[in-house]
Amino acid sequence: MKKILFVLIISGAYSGGFGGSIAFIGQLPQGEFKDEGVPTGFGLDINGLWYPSGQVGLGLNLGISQYGNSERNIPFNYYTDLVTITEKTTNDLAYGHLLLKLIPFQGKVKPYFEGLLGMKNLSTTTKVISEDCPEEEGCEIASSTNYSDNAFSYGGGCGLEITITSIGGEEGLNIEGDAGSTIEGILSFYINARYMLGSEAEYLKEGSITYSEPPVKTYFDPS
Repeated sequence: MKKILFVLIISGAYSGGFGGSIAFIGQLPQGEFKDEGVPTGFGLDINGLWYPSGQVGLGLNLGISQYGNSERNIPFNYYTDLVTITEKTTNDLAYGHLLLKLIPFQGKVKPYFEGLLGMKNLSTTTKVISEDCPEEEGCEIASSTNYSDNAFSYGGGCGLEITITSIGGEEGLNIEGDAGSTIEGILSFYINARYMLGSEAEYLKEGSITYSEPPVKTYFDPS
């Protein structure tokens, strides 16, 4: 299980009853994740919502974060170390949830509660990159997914939605739940915290990959 903290940078809601948000997130491992030494991760979170009323939102939550990475310089082939390449390994967590949002009170500062239900994927990917390249883009030689596992995911959260400004219409009218409003949309700032749990999954973390040479052999020790 893990605890994920969100600070949402920007969110918009529109008069058709739809809204969306993009957030930079930080995740703090708890329980087994913490016991296994999984580091704090950072990533991106996206929400899309439909508001049938001003108090209820239904939608999707998607996101990805990275909870560790490493790199090393290795010989280009077994026979010489005069030419080296860079090997980069990253540990990623991707997820998708059905999202229920409850907004009990209206106003410029609105507390809200969330429920989430979906799936998560934990994967480790390694790629090798040419060192004689001015930009990383287009310098990748090869890549492989070393490990990947899926797991059931669920949790809840709460937060504050702070209205920054409205777009069009009359000031003071709320587009959510006000049939007479002429406001075309609102721009908001969010502060949010979620506590997520899930079924067991195998994953790799820093220290789970062992190298031995020569010859080069790689061993995996999933948690």
